Amino acid sequence: MSERETGSASEREAQWIRQIADGDRRAFEKLYEVYGPRIFRFAIRMVRDEGKAEEVVDDVMFEVWKSAGRYEARSKPSTWILGIARFRSLNAIRGKKLETREIEEDAPIADPTEDAGEQLDRLALAERIKGALNDLSVEHREVVELTFFQGCSYKEIADIAGCPEGTVKTRMYHAKRRLQPILAAAVVGEPL
Repeated sequence: MSERETGSASEREAQWIRQIADGDRRAFEKLYEVYGPRIFRFAIRMVRDEGKAEEVVDDVMFEVWKSAGRYEARSKPSTWILGIARFRSLNAIRGKKLETREIEEDAPIADPTEDAGEQLDRLALAERIKGALNDLSVEHREVVELTFFQGCSYKEIADIAGCPEGTVKTRMYHAKRRLQPILAAAVVGEPL
């Protein structure tokens, strides 16, 4: 997505937030359509519990509805909304039980050009990467999620997390160090 498209999307979302502040339910529905799935993807990776992730989505969007009039457009709408999502996700993590269940993912669609061995290798690698992400601390998992899955810049992540940009860079450095052996094995084709 180009900077112009991102800017127009942000402008459109900021307009929706202004309309929500005036009680416009249709604008809220449009914002929910855009951010509901995005917040869910963020929350599920953070809290690792489907039910709690759905609650986070509801809590975040309810907060957006209530707080739209206080949105001052000092940051992009995505930064503001993901900041709320981060706060709600951290609250869900603090309150969750030690025993969690993994969500069951849909079976990946097979690539017809891959043979069965390649498919198994790819699936095994995906499981190892998923396991490695789950082994990261909350702070490290958060920066990976916001960078690679939400497309946020380090500056935006710093705004969302309420910490200096240097802290975000340090967290990303340590997260990459933890993930590097798994990713390196994938590149050189080492057995999983």
